[in-house]
Amino acid sequence: MDRNSVIGLTLIFLILIGTIFINQPTVEEAQRLKREQDSMAALVQQRSQDSLLQAVEEQESLPDSVRFTQDSALADSRFGMFAPLAMGQNGLVVLENEKIQVEFSKKGGVPKRVWLKPYKRALQEGQTEKQNLILFEGSDNQLNYTFMSYDNHQIRTDELYFTPSATNVVVQGDSATLTLTARLNNNISISQVYTLRKDGFMLGYKLVTEGFDRAMSPSNRDLLAEWSLEMPLQEKSKENESKTTTVYYQYKTGEYDNLSETKNDEEKAEGGPLEWISFKQQFFNSTLISTDARGFDDAELATNDIPNGIYVKQAKAKWFIESNGRDYDEFSMEFYFGPNHYQILKAQGHDLQRLVPLGWGIFGWVNRFVVIPVFNFLNQYISSYGLIILLLTIIIKLGLFPLVYKSYLSTAKMRVIKPEMDELKEKYGKDPQKMQAESMKLYRKAGVNPVGGCVPMLLQMPILFAMFRFFPVSFELRQQSFLWAHDLSSYDSIWNFGHIPFIDTIYGDHVSLFTLLMTISTLIYTRLNNQISGMSGQMKYIGYIMPIVFLGFFNKYAAGLSYYYFLSNMITFGQQWGIRKLVNDDKIHAMIQQNKKKPVKKSRFAERLETMAKQQQQSQQQRNKRK
Repeated sequence: MDRNSVIGLTLIFLILIGTIFINQPTVEEAQRLKREQDSMAALVQQRSQDSLLQAVEEQESLPDSVRFTQDSALADSRFGMFAPLAMGQNGLVVLENEKIQVEFSKKGGVPKRVWLKPYKRALQEGQTEKQNLILFEGSDNQLNYTFMSYDNHQIRTDELYFTPSATNVVVQGDSATLTLTARLNNNISISQVYTLRKDGFMLGYKLVTEGFDRAMSPSNRDLLAEWSLEMPLQEKSKENESKTTTVYYQYKTGEYDNLSETKNDEEKAEGGPLEWISFKQQFFNSTLISTDARGFDDAELATNDIPNGIYVKQAKAKWFIESNGRDYDEFSMEFYFGPNHYQILKAQGHDLQRLVPLGWGIFGWVNRFVVIPVFNFLNQYISSYGLIILLLTIIIKLGLFPLVYKSYLSTAKMRVIKPEMDELKEKYGKDPQKMQAESMKLYRKAGVNPVGGCVPMLLQMPILFAMFRFFPVSFELRQQSFLWAHDLSSYDSIWNFGHIPFIDTIYGDHVSLFTLLMTISTLIYTRLNNQISGMSGQMKYIGYIMPIVFLGFFNKYAAGLSYYYFLSNMITFGQQWGIRKLVNDDKIHAMIQQNKKKPVKKSRFAERLETMAKQQQQSQQQRNKRK
């Protein structure tokens, strides 16, 4: 390309750019154009709505015979061979026992309303009377099975009409059964069979297909199941309930997991078929259990927050059900609609008690094998849960008393030899290796274990953390009052001062008296502990900071937990007072002096420490010589 061609192309390019720039609309013109487009869009939308309304009015004005013919034509094009099942009249049918009432929709044939009779919802702002606990109702719960028909139409069961075997079934004997059937003809049908026992929260469920070897597409024999649930607010605090609401699931292998409780989450279950999927709230859950060997295959699970104050979260799950490809197939399942009560869940089998998060590892063991058995034993004889927590605290503190006593005694010994330790620091303070060696000699002669006060305290930590997990998830405390607390499973408020920016985020909009008492008693305990241990320097003040930091956290937490920690502190005060009466510093000092006179046998641990100290000292001396 010669120079003239290059110049020509460059000029053309510059002219195009200039033209675009010159013809670019001004801000005012752009705003006017946008208004015109918005007006045009609104006009089109209005005309579309008017046309749709006119079509509906015209449709309604038609004779029934004509309208039925048109509906049939639409159904034929949409549902093909299943068109006869896409037309019908919706309604509700009921199955209930002493504990639960379930309403089923004829359209879709699935539960649309569940009432848990023994329980009530927590009082919300503006309410004066507790409402019945409705686990869900109406469009909150959606359960659908999708498959391809033999004539290549995508069929959704939530668009089909099912015929119930009865309209209102109350369990009279051991159990009762309600069947909803969508029958295409005598040879092809899909049924949903529900069985409810006289007592309990478990609802038997079977999905039965007949003739589907001729009704389903030969190339795709699986059913896609989709279940979603918008979980309504049941408790006093949406914030606390939201933090404990999520999806739990367990594999057929026995392993289980859950989605995040604090944020929107989604996950694909890649460990094989699932045994159950649970949409769990703070104290109640809706769980679908597969009792069929096939399980829920290729499951995908998700949770989403719902800004609406009436609901907590939306939970969703979808999975595949493998068809056996035969004339008759039956997929057996169970629904559990009920409380997150540890004993009730455990009695259902399938490890459903895992829905109660008692903590991992040793913390969970303490709750399962110590705290819960003691709590249930006391509950057999005492109806006041405030007194039960008091007795539980006393029993735990008595069980830990030997560790407390040993810890106090070790602390007292360290306090008695502190003057001698100060002398060693003054003498060998500039030589860390020598200081360490001499300190070990003093400890060994005096018969003092420098970590003797820490080990007993560490052994108490599993109990402290176990209780931290136990009280917020203890269903027994739900809506149980004690003193000024109306609900031990939620915060106790003696003053609601309203939402104040920044303070609301850190502390909350109320004052919890049990939390205040716990904080004050913890500060007093810290002061006494500093006096006993002779704590000084910066470490002396760190203990005062933590109770203040946790004040805002516990202010929004279960009152039962703050009440327990307050009682624990008060009992500790009594124990320390009694120990101080029994343990005399002069006697301890005399005992230490006697120990010093006795021949000391070195332990292997002490020998290793001394060897390490000597090696460090020799290495330091060699480094000093090289310098």
